[in-house]
Amino acid sequence: MRGGSGQAGRYRHKRSLLIRTGEFANMHYKGKKGFTPVSPAKAEGRTLNLMQLSGLIDRLTAENKVEVSGEKIVVDLKQLGFRKLLGGGSISRPVQVKIDQCSEAAAKKLKEAGGELVSTVAAK
Repeated sequence: MRGGSGQAGRYRHKRSLLIRTGEFANMHYKGKKGFTPVSPAKAEGRTLNLMQLSGLIDRLTAENKVEVSGEKIVVDLKQLGFRKLLGGGSISRPVQVKIDQCSEAAAKKLKEAGGELVSTVAAK
């Protein structure tokens, strides 16, 4: 007679029995087997769309955490943990953005709104 199929067995579906008896606490194997792969998105850093940038600017302005240079609002996205600015959405106010990477669409939309893009990557 087989012990079951699929998730059958003492260390799978009968885990509640092991927890009740205290045997699970003494086991060196707890939780999930295997490894955690590093996805390319996590390795590259966080990205931000222009639509999200508008909401972020509103929130940072309310908290007085942005600089204002003339008519432009200066935002250092690298300092906030972002690595790339994408062109999804639109922006209506002039913003000076400091970031490592930017898509062509995002750069075009920033310039059309009267803003500018400052690259924080050191020149080689």
